[in-house]
Amino acid sequence: MSKLLSAGFIRLRKDKIFWIALIFMFGAGVFFPVMRYIDMQKSGYINNIDNGFFACALFIGVVMAVFCSLFIGTEYSDGTIRNKVVIGQKRTSIYLSNLIICALVSVVMCAAFFIAYLCIGIPLLGFFEMDIKQVLLFTLAVFVLAIAFASIFTLISMLNHNKAITAVVCILLAFLLLFAGAQFNKMLNEPETNMGLMMTDNGQEYQEIPNPNYLEGGERKVVQFLYDFVPGGQALQCVSLEANNITVLPAYSLIIIVLTTGFGVFFFKKKELK
Repeated sequence: MSKLLSAGFIRLRKDKIFWIALIFMFGAGVFFPVMRYIDMQKSGYINNIDNGFFACALFIGVVMAVFCSLFIGTEYSDGTIRNKVVIGQKRTSIYLSNLIICALVSVVMCAAFFIAYLCIGIPLLGFFEMDIKQVLLFTLAVFVLAIAFASIFTLISMLNHNKAITAVVCILLAFLLLFAGAQFNKMLNEPETNMGLMMTDNGQEYQEIPNPNYLEGGERKVVQFLYDFVPGGQALQCVSLEANNITVLPAYSLIIIVLTTGFGVFFFKKKELK
């Protein structure tokens, strides 16, 4: 596998999409604190570095969808994967080498954002106000989440030889996961009661009435689990710093990584290469 990794990293250094994505992530890490500082100067509202520091979780999925689909898709369009099999490379090694490269790229992308944010954010907004242990937990959650995204899109890219279709599917899935997370968040944030206009002996009065959309019991536990497990839900929790179960998010991401990798290796071994 070492030869496959070496060849992959050599190709990565020359890959335009990688450098564009890296510049984008670094630029976003500069842009966010600068805009928060400008907003603070205009409004007088005190902003700290905590707000927005984990914003990369919101778009790392889309970035990795583009990178994985094009980076791996190019190997199919150039016939590189088929040639690797012909010269005797094991399919498991081929799959895992691409996964490792994509996973490392996802970590580098997040690191570029964090480094830029710290370099610009600390002088402008000051240091973290929340406990440093929480900062480290959220940072770990974002890094493992990024690898989970890479694992999902590596699976799709390795099982589909059409680069264009793969890119479309991966990007749509990235947005779909974020949409699903937003829906779960909306369901969990439904208030237990709403104010409604009721007829009383004194005429019409506003009173609290039960909210039929409020989740209770087992139904609430299921939605909370999905919100914690689905990458889009994890991303929203990291961005908002409102994760109720921050310690379990990396564990769920690891489960996703293991499942997608196992599934991907199994079916890639059976895939007919054209």
